[in-house]
Amino acid sequence: MALTIDKQIEELNELIRFDLDAIGAYNSAINDIKEMQIRDPLIQFRGDHERHVQNLSAIVIRLGGKPVDAPGFKGVVRKTMTKVAGLGGTELTLKAMRSNEEVLNKTYAHHLSLDFPEDVKEVIRQNYGDEQRHLAWVEQALQSRLWESGVGAHP
Repeated sequence: MALTIDKQIEELNELIRFDLDAIGAYNSAINDIKEMQIRDPLIQFRGDHERHVQNLSAIVIRLGGKPVDAPGFKGVVRKTMTKVAGLGGTELTLKAMRSNEEVLNKTYAHHLSLDFPEDVKEVIRQNYGDEQRHLAWVEQALQSRLWESGVGAHP
């Protein structure tokens, strides 16, 4: 059964909130990580999340809704946990980012399964592809201990 307009707005705002949460977590990680071979991809990923917010917000407006413009409580917690992890160094920060990206991947996968119109689903599908790429890169960076190598591994 197709989602009502109000339900579409509600679900899209949930995705926007998760992306806003991610931007806050990426800001903390970028501030704490000094290795450019890790910082540069994180800056790119933050830009992806900013684009997600813009694209999803445009759809919410088109549907007659008001996009959320602040992270939720969970986002504040994620940002704080990422900041605390930063005190433990790059590895712990990347582990916190992996956890954040796992949540985003699950959230986007769930929203992709909802009965949105195809044009909205395509935006969600593209954003989900970004999330999968982010998670794969973070996992690879952790596995290869990229912060120790000094060698760049861009997404």
